[in-house]
Amino acid sequence: MKAPIRIQVEREFIAFTALLSTAIALSIDMVLPAFADLRSSFGMEPTSNLPGLTITCIFVGMAIGMPFFGPLADAYGRIPVLRAGIALFALGALGSTLAPNLGSLLASRVLWGIGCAAPRTISQAMIRDKFEGDDMARVMAIVQTIFFAGPVLAPVIGDLLVRTGGSWRLTMLFGLAIAIVIWLWSFRITESLDSANKRDLSFSETKQGLRVVWGNRVTIGYALTLLFSGGAFYSFLSSSELIISEVFKKPTWFVPYFSITMGVMAAVALTGSRVVVRIGARRLGHSALAFQLGVSFLMLALALSTDGVPPVGLWMVLMTAQIAAMVVMMPTMTTLALEPMETLAGTAASTIGFITLAFGAVLGAIVDRQITSTVTPLAVGYALYTSLAVVVVLTMVRKNNSEHCNPG
Repeated sequence: MKAPIRIQVEREFIAFTALLSTAIALSIDMVLPAFADLRSSFGMEPTSNLPGLTITCIFVGMAIGMPFFGPLADAYGRIPVLRAGIALFALGALGSTLAPNLGSLLASRVLWGIGCAAPRTISQAMIRDKFEGDDMARVMAIVQTIFFAGPVLAPVIGDLLVRTGGSWRLTMLFGLAIAIVIWLWSFRITESLDSANKRDLSFSETKQGLRVVWGNRVTIGYALTLLFSGGAFYSFLSSSELIISEVFKKPTWFVPYFSITMGVMAAVALTGSRVVVRIGARRLGHSALAFQLGVSFLMLALALSTDGVPPVGLWMVLMTAQIAAMVVMMPTMTTLALEPMETLAGTAASTIGFITLAFGAVLGAIVDRQITSTVTPLAVGYALYTSLAVVVVLTMVRKNNSEHCNPG
């Protein structure tokens, strides 16, 4: 393949995998500005946090789907399994659009989440198929940069849809349009899994693959680190609208703050994609975790010293710094976790996704249910969970660096 053509193909591949990740972000964040309309539509109290369950259900669905899409993708290839997942994605979006009550909406969001597990798992596996080491971390970071266009645009688009269309249902219908775009684009993408590396989809083969993944302390160690470092972030996603509107009494700040924060995150991700080549994924990821730990305890001290209602500007700065640290950790530590899993990329990606999403949703829900009139529960959650992430790195990862092929 000639160089210009190869570069063009690589760029399209990166753009496609970025869209797979962005579709998940849009599925999650598009509904956030519609919470008020959703409360009104289903007769909830103005301060009800039940709309946050629409976020939790996406994560629950993704956790359910993760264990299946990885082994299937290792057996049948990335693209066919991706299309099957996108079909579920589309059905979930359609069901959410037509939901007559909260129960059916949440059930449809779970189905939507199961469909989201396919692009989440397979995008990572496809990147692992084509890249390795710090090069893989660079591509992961680039994909992350584009991914954050989703959260930047989602609240703006969601708010626009609600204001012009007058209903939260349009934010769900948008998901169906995304699914159609991915389905059509997938026919331009070449299968990334070499046929020689396909595995039999048998119980013994799947069991052996899972045993290899779960037995690698580096892979599981970084998966647990991602779980704890991102645990409180799930709560932030679900409760951000409530915190800004009810705790800080700044309802009009929500969309601008969310968009600015995600813009900062995109800039950090782009910078990270360049820095990782110079200093390595391991050093960059561990430095970001140390930074996150420091910010977490600053947030805790601020919350405790202000009875849980700190100055809104200072809190938002710390919250943005907190999330920016996670932006650096996600691609670097995912790379470090996948690096030893060359022929089991799909199974490993699904395992990592299951750990971070299934248990992450639980960790986030524990914190989220405590948030009513102060930010203290969120600050406590960040301090506790980030401390656990550091413990995992010190006890599971650092002592087993020899298992990792390219620590950086």
